[in-house]
Amino acid sequence: MRVGLLLFILVGLFACVPPSGDDDLSVNIDLENELHQSILKAKDERDVQAILTHLISEDLTERHLAVEACGSVIDKSLISPLMDILNNDPSNDVRALAAYAIGQQNDSSVQGDLVSAYRNQDSTNYNTPVRGAILEALGKCADQSILDFIGAVSSFTNDTDQLLLGQARAIYRYGLRGIYSDAGTTTMINNVLDVSRPAATRLMAAQYLSRNPNLNLDDSINQLINTLNSEQDVDVKMALAGVLTRSGNVNALPSLLPMLTDATDYRVKSNIIRQLGMFDYNLYRDTVLTLLDDGTNDHVFNLAVDLLKEKAPRQEEAYYLDLSRKTASEIKKPKLLSIVLNSLPARFVNTRNARSNEIKAGLDAATQEYVQAEYIKTLALDPVNLPTIIEKGLNASSAVVRTTAINSIPTLLNNDRTTSVFIRPSAMARFRSTIASALTTVLQTGDSGSIAAIASVARDESCGFKEEAGFNLALRSAMRGLNLPQDYEAHKECLTSLGYLEDTTYQIDPPRFNHPVDYTRLTSLNDSSRAYIITTKGQIEMSLYRHAAPGSVSNFIGLAEDNFYDGKTIHRVVPNFVIQGGCPRGDGYGSLDYTIRSELGPSYYDDEGYVGMASAGADTEGTQWFITHSPTPHLDGRYTIFGKVTAGMEVVHTIQPGDIIQDVRILRY
Repeated sequence: MRVGLLLFILVGLFACVPPSGDDDLSVNIDLENELHQSILKAKDERDVQAILTHLISEDLTERHLAVEACGSVIDKSLISPLMDILNNDPSNDVRALAAYAIGQQNDSSVQGDLVSAYRNQDSTNYNTPVRGAILEALGKCADQSILDFIGAVSSFTNDTDQLLLGQARAIYRYGLRGIYSDAGTTTMINNVLDVSRPAATRLMAAQYLSRNPNLNLDDSINQLINTLNSEQDVDVKMALAGVLTRSGNVNALPSLLPMLTDATDYRVKSNIIRQLGMFDYNLYRDTVLTLLDDGTNDHVFNLAVDLLKEKAPRQEEAYYLDLSRKTASEIKKPKLLSIVLNSLPARFVNTRNARSNEIKAGLDAATQEYVQAEYIKTLALDPVNLPTIIEKGLNASSAVVRTTAINSIPTLLNNDRTTSVFIRPSAMARFRSTIASALTTVLQTGDSGSIAAIASVARDESCGFKEEAGFNLALRSAMRGLNLPQDYEAHKECLTSLGYLEDTTYQIDPPRFNHPVDYTRLTSLNDSSRAYIITTKGQIEMSLYRHAAPGSVSNFIGLAEDNFYDGKTIHRVVPNFVIQGGCPRGDGYGSLDYTIRSELGPSYYDDEGYVGMASAGADTEGTQWFITHSPTPHLDGRYTIFGKVTAGMEVVHTIQPGDIIQDVRILRY
């Protein structure tokens, strides 16, 4: 079987198949056209029969729209007609779309047909997006044997850029599934080291090395260090920085540490700091301490705090305490105090109590809910603070503070201080029961965001809530009060956690179609139309992908023009990943009384500034969106892209949780 597949691939590179691509054909999508709207509606309603009808149309645009719809609609009955299109359609673009859609189906049974389709493509121009798309599709669904062959192909050159990119995407997709080969890893290393390779291929290779921590890179460390030092592509540089830091190889530190204090892009610094814990603390201590200055980039500061909170020794407690008292930033104070409290051993009871009292005083004085939430997270580092966490966290009127308190429960139950205090199992059981009782009281309020957060915590095995008699019944009772589709995320979390608590599995159906696209909002848009997000940090301009994601764009425009986003916060920021906003609660658990569909065409998060829809799974999108700080290809094919920042990325990079969205304006040119 393996030899046969290899022959298929090798023959595919050289077989004499007559030219079939008709590149003169053009696709003309018209959102006012009733036929085109009907195909988009079939996609939106997941109407497989209607899509099948359009797949066999003689009209190119009709087929194009129908094939693209199949990237979002998962149904095995679509595979056979898609395979026919992949092999026979006169349009290269449509064939490439078909390959992408087949990969989205995630069906391992198609690997042989995909290999045959690769062989059957036009051999007079074998460097086509179609073959590249087939390779990527194999990466999404094929088994180890195919990776062994794809990873070992060394005949692709810079002149065959589509094949190089397809190979890199395939190996990357395999990695996301936890499937690797030595040959594939070697190919990706060589792609990164060869600066003459196309930028898109090098990016995928660097991302592969960055996202797969178990790869053996020992033989290439010195070459990767040299490449990092001379690298001009910041996207590749930030990925390499993370790879080399995570390696724990001390030879990399002379290159990595200076980047933390010079003018290097903060995103590179972020990737270094995240992994510095791999090294001995004394090797990086002095450098990281310089990052706690108030003038440091906020993302870098926050990551430095996270690192030091885990690694700083008791002897340095006074230093961080002094910093916390000197800082002019209200939100940095509780973060610095978290280093203080976590550095103190459990036996330092009086000192820990004194520091906890200082943190409680800060909580009482704080007026901004995101600052209050930071104090709650810090208090969770010591079990003595449970009464305060219940009173001012779990019972808070602010959804942000309340769900932060809930999400801090695993820290409260599992930090060193807690395990030292409650040595006897019976004592720990009583402590856990007190927490479970407090959470049950919150469940009874019927607040959907709190219910979702509690459900997520309930299945954290380290918390031990499976041992709490009746906790599953309280969770089930709370679930009955949820309203669908608005509370879908909480409903999903409850069913997942009930399955854990009750040692079973409950089927979780996606939301039913409930929110048609308003095409009248789209017809006045053109390629020059822009959305402007005005925040307290400045203005962000974005283009809108009305053809690729009409449902998401229509939804965003409707909410913007209804002034829904005015006054909402950016509630989530992950350094060198995303900023996220649009939650009516401000804690990430909010939504309105509808859901929209995922629109997962062949769009790629291969740059900074893509605007995507946040979701709790397929077809659960609503009001929340995010903007990426950098390439995030692990989101490809899973999260709708409906726009891209065209100006104001400097604003995106400065935004922190709690910053306000003052207005969202739509300009139709």
